[in-house]
Formats: sequence, C-alpha cells, structure tokens
Amino acid sequence: MTEVLFVAYFLVLIASLVIKTPVIKGPWLFLLRAFFPNWKFFHAVGYVPHLYARSSVELATGELQWSDWVLIYPRRVRRLHHLLHNPDTNIGLAQQNMVDHFWADLHDLPEGDDPRALVSYQMMQRLVEQVLRAHDLNFTHSQFELRMVLDGPSETVDTHVMMTSPVEAAC
Repeated sequence: MTEVLFVAYFLVLIASLVIKTPVIKGPWLFLLRAFFPNWKFFHAVGYVPHLYARSSVELATGELQWSDWVLIYPRRVRRLHHLLHNPDTNIGLAQQNMVDHFWADLHDLPEGDDPRALVSYQMMQRLVEQVLRAHDLNFTHSQFELRMVLDGPSETVDTHVMMTSPVEAAC
C-alpha cells in the first residue's frame, strides 16, 4: 500500500510540472487577490522587486533638496519571542507582498498605459508616505522607484529601475 501511495505522489508531482494550467483573470478575482500571497518568488531565481523612496524639502528659493534613496522594506530584527508574536515582521511581509503585486501589475500593463491608474500604484504611494512619516521626516514632496535587484551570495550583482514615480506633493 505504501508503494502505491509513493508512486501516486510522484505521478501527481510530475503531472503538475508537465500540465500547464491557464491563468485565471477577472475583475472579482483581481479584487480578491489581497487574500492570497503572491508566490511568484518561487517561480524563478533572478531579479527581485525592491521599493525605494526619497523625500524633499522645499527651500526658500523654491528648489527641492532631496534625501538619499531609502529601501522601504529593510529586514526586520528577529528575537526569540517573535516565535510566538511577531506583528512587525507580518506587516513587513504584507508590504513586500504588495510590492510584488505592484511589480506584476507593471509587468502586465500594456505599453503606454499610465501606471498611476493602478490600484497597486496608489497603494505604493500611500505606503511610501506612511513610511516617510514614520521616520518623522518633515518633507514637502516625495518620490518612489521600483527597482529590480539581482542579489549575489554577499552583495548586489545588478540593479535596474523599472519605474520612477513623478514627484508628488505631501498631503
């Protein structure tokens, strides 16, 4: 009996690798996707989307003085008690999942379409402002970039900018 289950398991595994399933799309499924994680990070090894942001202060001359680009999703510090209760890492994973969905939306966006109409773009805009405000920055304008980063074992091997948002006035 065990041998039959073992063989059946490998047959199902091989069938799942060989048979290509259609991609399901639709407006209601699009709205429900927030309930499901984006598993594309298991799809292939390679470039990973990273969200960077910067802020500026308007000087008396009317020019903008920009800060350096800051990674929005830095790794969280892990502690032993996080095995039981870890809301900080959970919110970080949810935010990175939003970045992955934003990347997928940009990738699927037809050439020439404005990404500002995407719901995921607006979510990124709010996330950037929220993170910049959490750092107690007194800024008048903000901007964000989605960069595709290829990490090596010890350092970043390559990076390229997929999209840079226009400069937005702070609320």
